[in-house]
Amino acid sequence: MRASIPVFGFLIVAVSACGGAADRVSIRGDFADSASAATVVRAVEAAREAEVKGGAFELRDLSAGPATLRLVRGADSAGTLALDNAPAGAGVVLHGLRTDARSGRAFPRAVELTGVDLLLVNGVRMANAAALPAEVDTPGAILALSDEHDAILLRPDDASLPDLRVVVGLATETVTPDGDPVDLASLARGDSVRVKGRADHGFVVAERLTVPRRAAGEVASVEPVPEPVQPRSAPQPAPVAAPASAPRIAPRVRSAPVRVLRGHGRARGGGRGHGKGKG
Repeated sequence: MRASIPVFGFLIVAVSACGGAADRVSIRGDFADSASAATVVRAVEAAREAEVKGGAFELRDLSAGPATLRLVRGADSAGTLALDNAPAGAGVVLHGLRTDARSGRAFPRAVELTGVDLLLVNGVRMANAAALPAEVDTPGAILALSDEHDAILLRPDDASLPDLRVVVGLATETVTPDGDPVDLASLARGDSVRVKGRADHGFVVAERLTVPRRAAGEVASVEPVPEPVQPRSAPQPAPVAAPASAPRIAPRVRSAPVRVLRGHGRARGGGRGHGKGKG
């Protein structure tokens, strides 16, 4: 009986160790290039850090839940990356990290996830490239656009899909549900768009963007007037909608009648002429 006590204690320790590993999260990553690479990556909540070696890092045995990573280059901050609610036992690999200069946030080119299907990375819903269907035809809302409107980040209405990085090319049709052309430059963040295209290495090459018709404004006293749709071949500045409380109505102008008076008879002219006229 005495000999079995140490064995029993060893089993408890072994089971606890296995359970502890299963309850933890591991995060690995690499950088797009040496210019964007950090020297140290700090896990804020865990108060731990990992040195970047060969352009890559690894943080093991982190607690499940949100994790904020600070990318540090020397004494300076090189970016921030926030992971939302990584579940226990999850493994996260962040490939091709690069920091956006304007926001200071770092984004991976792609992710590898184990133990979780979707993960929010700096507010972007990401998944393994294999989770993206070969053919995409889904509605969603625009989260961001490039300045040239040739790239769109779209959040699908289907919550099981990751956010789509949509490539818009010259062959992409941008139309209303009725098939009328839409000026691509009129699209803005928050607009609803249906994307049809094919997946290619984690991106969606768009064949068609379908944009619902939008009202220029809601006016209680008059019927709302649809916003004009400009053809892509002849873009024009967007019209300025009238305030809802004061719709523009063309005023009626009444022209006053003009009486023409004509004289009869002869009038005296200047100089040598003499004449008489009746008014």
